[in-house]
Parts: sequence; structure tokens; C-alpha cells
Amino acid sequence: MDYLTGHSGFTLRRGEHLRNGFKRLAKAEGWSDAQRAEERKQFHRAVVQDLNQQYSKLDHYQELCQKLFDETPATVTQCKKLLTTKYVNIWDIVEEKYRYFDDFKTFRNYTKKGRLFDRQEAKALLLNVFLERMF
Repeated sequence: MDYLTGHSGFTLRRGEHLRNGFKRLAKAEGWSDAQRAEERKQFHRAVVQDLNQQYSKLDHYQELCQKLFDETPATVTQCKKLLTTKYVNIWDIVEEKYRYFDDFKTFRNYTKKGRLFDRQEAKALLLNVFLERMF
């Protein structure tokens, strides 16, 4: 990913999740909390740009449906309807871990452990279908 590799020769380790790479980069760069927060925004934007270049809206939703539920609805509306039947962590999708939760409480507890994705960036990534009020 360009954002990570653009920092002083930093490389993502083989099989390393993007979030973990970002944490490792922040530690290596010695960022303050404020600096880390600002960099996290830029990181989320870069993730969104990379992924948005890969898919059309329908292709994007169909792939999510296929990978999560082994179904491929014909329209964006049908895809969204299917995708809203379960709780899905956005970072899991970004990191290509296709799983869902049936129970909101379990999903919330899982997500609150460092797996929150910026709301505005989720909308730009066409993942707003998964946005939930966590608190």
C-alpha cells in the first residue's frame, strides 16, 4: 500500500494486516498521540482511494455478498438488502477477512477493540451499509 511504503522505506510484512502495519509505522516514527490521530485520517483516506480504484459500485457490493454469504444479487439494492442482515466489521472487509456477526453485542465488543473505521471514509469506500452506532 502506497501510504505505508511512502514512509522512509517502510514495508508491510508478508501477511501483515494494514492496521498492524500502521501501528508498527507509528511506533517506528515515534508519533505523538495527536500526530498519530492525524496520520490515521490520512491512512484511512489512502485505504479508501486504493480500494475505490479497484471496483465499480455493483461489482464491489456483489463481491462482498459473494464472499460473505456465497450469493450474488443482481442489483446494488438487492446487495445492500442482503448485506444489512448481519453485522460486519469494516476493518475485516478492508483486510479481506470475510466474516459477520449475528449478535450486535458480540459485534460491538469485537469492534471496540481497536477495529473502528472512520465514518466518513467508510461512506467514501461504499461500506456505509455496515455502519452501526457503537455507543
